[in-house]
Amino acid sequence: MTRMTIDKVRLAYCHLDVPRASAEGADPKFSCVMIIPKDHPQVAEIKSRIKEAVAAKFGDKPPKGLRNPLRDGDEIDAETNERMRGPEFANAYALSASGKRQPNIIVGKSKSAPQAEHLRSGHYASVKVNFYGYDTAGNRGVAAGLNGVWITHPGEPLGMASDPWSDKTEAEDFGAIAEKAIVQASSDDDMF
Repeated sequence: MTRMTIDKVRLAYCHLDVPRASAEGADPKFSCVMIIPKDHPQVAEIKSRIKEAVAAKFGDKPPKGLRNPLRDGDEIDAETNERMRGPEFANAYALSASGKRQPNIIVGKSKSAPQAEHLRSGHYASVKVNFYGYDTAGNRGVAAGLNGVWITHPGEPLGMASDPWSDKTEAEDFGAIAEKAIVQASSDDDMF
């Protein structure tokens, strides 16, 4: 069976409260990306479940070039020679999971409905997934269906822009830049 619960992962790119289309014209889905350390005790089981999904869909001789949902967070872009993912993915795998139906969501030991602050990137969770093979419009591979999320404890937010006015030094820096721009603008006729 290709179903499993992956424990102690960090969530990124969370769309657990409102579905989001991954591309224009695509069906909106609930989704998240799991940040899974490379030394996580379930990595071998995840890889095994993916192989089971490949065999179930494509048999003993799968086609070459299948897409794998478990991505290396340290992958380097061949053209730019830079990391393809942010620093939070260092020494970890990225595993995307999605589904058309909202997954069951539990926050800590609470039985009440989760609030928006519970559904953001950065929190730690256990995630129920099922791996399945697909062959659609020339795209072939394995995907992970999102069945449930248990947010076990809070984590630092990921991907949130800092507020430059909350840090005195940054506010002073921006203030100095703004002041300089105003002085320059008053002497330049071709600004804006």
